[in-house]
Amino acid sequence: MLKKQSNNFNKSKINKTNVLAKHHFFADKDTYLLIGAPNVGKSTFFNKVSTGTSEISNFDRLTVAPNYGKIKKNKSKTIIDLPGIYNLSHPFDEEITVANFLIKEKFNKIINIIGATSIQRDLLLSIQAIETGLVSTIVINMVDEVNKTKLDINKLSKLLGNIKIVLAQANKNIGISEATNSIFKDNVVNSKVVKYDQVTENCIDQISKILPESNLSKRFLSLMILEKNQIIIDYLKTKIGSKYNRIQAIINKYKNIDFVDLLRSKRIEFVNDLLSKCLLFDDKKVTYFNKHENKKQRKFDRAILNGWIGIPLIISLILIIYYLSFGPYAGGTLQTLFYDEFLTKIVNHKWLTTLFSKLFHPETNAVGEWALQLFTEGIFNGLFVVISFCIPITILFILINLIQQIGVMSRISVLLDQAFSKFGLSGRSVVNLLTGFGCNVTSILMMRSSNSKKERMISLLIAPFISCSSRTIVFLTISAITFSISLGWLYVAFLLFMSGIIALLIGLSFSKTMFRKSKSFFLVELVSWKKPDFAVIFKSVLLQLKSFIVKATTFILIANFIIWLFTHTGPSGILLDDKIDISFFGYIARGLNYLMYPLGGNSQHGYVGNNEGWKMTLSLITAFPAKEIALGNISILFAGQENFRNFVTQNMPIAISYMTIFLLYIPCAATISVLRKEGGWKLLFIHLSLSISISYLLGILSYWITYGIVMTH
Repeated sequence: MLKKQSNNFNKSKINKTNVLAKHHFFADKDTYLLIGAPNVGKSTFFNKVSTGTSEISNFDRLTVAPNYGKIKKNKSKTIIDLPGIYNLSHPFDEEITVANFLIKEKFNKIINIIGATSIQRDLLLSIQAIETGLVSTIVINMVDEVNKTKLDINKLSKLLGNIKIVLAQANKNIGISEATNSIFKDNVVNSKVVKYDQVTENCIDQISKILPESNLSKRFLSLMILEKNQIIIDYLKTKIGSKYNRIQAIINKYKNIDFVDLLRSKRIEFVNDLLSKCLLFDDKKVTYFNKHENKKQRKFDRAILNGWIGIPLIISLILIIYYLSFGPYAGGTLQTLFYDEFLTKIVNHKWLTTLFSKLFHPETNAVGEWALQLFTEGIFNGLFVVISFCIPITILFILINLIQQIGVMSRISVLLDQAFSKFGLSGRSVVNLLTGFGCNVTSILMMRSSNSKKERMISLLIAPFISCSSRTIVFLTISAITFSISLGWLYVAFLLFMSGIIALLIGLSFSKTMFRKSKSFFLVELVSWKKPDFAVIFKSVLLQLKSFIVKATTFILIANFIIWLFTHTGPSGILLDDKIDISFFGYIARGLNYLMYPLGGNSQHGYVGNNEGWKMTLSLITAFPAKEIALGNISILFAGQENFRNFVTQNMPIAISYMTIFLLYIPCAATISVLRKEGGWKLLFIHLSLSISISYLLGILSYWITYGIVMTH
């Protein structure tokens, strides 16, 4: 186990020259940054010290954008969890995000998180961070995962410029208080920890004289220029203008020197020398930070990473998750009881109907009856349909967070990498796409972690085809009515697999055409299995649930009101439920309904031939902003779920084709917005064209297959 050794030293001997961290006068003294490599417990540390929530998956590069939170011990101060990186000079999205943050945002100090099991690798990033002149603390996390290793913390601190070093086990709150307290102390840190060769040092000194004062040390900026960090170079060109030509002239003098390789080699040499001095002998051997030898874990990993065992396990895991979330005697039954017995019978029929009856007196005038229906059947009943899904959605979020934390995701990525490479995807992309079952927006943002343009573009194109949780609750409602709860969840699972298969086939077609000459590669760290942090899971699920409820009680509430209003008013004035076919929306929807003519023609079981088929078309159109709206739409258009149940049982081909189209047609407004931002207008246009055409064609196919099976027997 790691032990802190007593080795006092005299801080007064430090040479307080211009290499010291004297750059804080430009900073925001209330903001602190967390920097570290992937899989070192950085997000866990952030969750413990702050009020914010950063998702934990034990899968590298999950954090693709900064996460903000207030420090619990002093809520006037902000801490920011930056994406995990290995090096500040790599040209990947995470490194670019961090570099942009360092040079463009205001902050006071940096806290560097390193892993006890990967200290040799992580110290290379620590050196770069220390050279900024702003690192106040290094936290060595996950100390419980090392075996028979002793580290002289005081000597390590001295050799790293008198930086404060804290041993921590963030998932058990060990070292959290000490690390938080150290953040607020003004430690004097020597940023010149590595002395490079004379030529490099001369070059650094010459460049530093030209650079302007900033939050970051001039030494760090000079080194980043030599390491060809394009983000920082472009920023400095903008900042100092033509003066940068003088810097370029200095670099040109040494054009035969590969500074990138030279600096990396010197840092590696420094780290090896550092550890040889600070790692203590144990049984006459120097023991580097090795993980516990766990033969059972290794054997288990070998077994599940075998395709014949692992892939059936993945399929079984997905089925179990969706059964527990939406199946009978599980989430599906709980949702039905919550909606039928509480929200409908008690809240709506007893409380709200009684309240609004007293206000509007529906028994005496038609306007009063119209107003009563507006609130009870229109606004609130549609809202309650969505709210009732808080139960299965909560179960789904808990299970997804659980499998992310224990380390399942990295195993899935390794297992599926070879198989999915044929579709232009790596194991990392598969995990990102699986996240889309929760939310497509999150899935698209995670595509930033891809190291290949081919992989990233294909992933962006197909991510919105993955059925998100909002679509899932619509499927569950309709399939439960169509097949009953006991079988409905299985049809939902079938739709989810179908969405994945279609996405992969699209990926394959693009991989063999537009991106056939592009290559992709995959590198992932297979982390050890972890115990889940239920406090973090609770915090994360609470935030996700809050977002779902806020959307339901604001955006969806407004949407329900607009839809009900325009289906219950028309050229002839206000309308009750039996007259909505002559409403404003009724006329519009019946006109657009002719687009659905191939789905049944003039048959009484077709969209056009059926008197109520236009309502399903209108539901599809008005659900564009947010898919959850479809449930409220259906409840409003059919004046309650009982009427909708009667419609579905008599017109199963319409119900099946509706779900097929709903599965694949244009994504919600938020997904479209982030897809345009991440992939551009061209990619968005390609995706929308594909989604509309594929959903329409498969909708026609599913209609006639169902018609042939059901309506002819």
